[in-house]
Amino acid sequence: MTIRPATLADAALLTDMSAVTMRDTFGPPYNAAELVEEYIQSAFSLPIIEAELADPKSFFFVMETPDGQPVGYAKLRRGRPPRRMMDRNAIEIQRIYLLQTQLGQGQGRILMQHCLDWARIQGYTSVWLGVWERNVRAIAFYQKMGFERLGFHYFQFGSERQRDYWLQKQLTT
Repeated sequence: MTIRPATLADAALLTDMSAVTMRDTFGPPYNAAELVEEYIQSAFSLPIIEAELADPKSFFFVMETPDGQPVGYAKLRRGRPPRRMMDRNAIEIQRIYLLQTQLGQGQGRILMQHCLDWARIQGYTSVWLGVWERNVRAIAFYQKMGFERLGFHYFQFGSERQRDYWLQKQLTT
């Protein structure tokens, strides 16, 4: 696998991959299809992804197979960490998405480790992320990667308000 920084030329790819992974991960039976489509339209249109790619506070990485096929991506974003987080020198892992065919093969660990290493190199001492409280598979993965629960917040998913857990990981000992 290769992981490379995304460019504006990747906007359509990231838009499509976001929609596919959203439907696979959060669609029926977890949420109504209409709710998922509502969220996709509000969060993953081509203009929105293009604006995110152009945002100097956002950093995207694309994961590809050796023959150049994209299989996942990650987005990190500088911003204020949750109030409960003591370490303020932190960056958010806002997205880490893999195609369904890649789950359970170690690709998530590789992509996450790339994000953690990149954050360390950039001088951050911790990372945080939000995960839907009912996404048991993702929560277990993050715990295996050393993340600890920090608290929760509410996340607007289409027209529904859902609860996400805040998780954090120290990058320094």
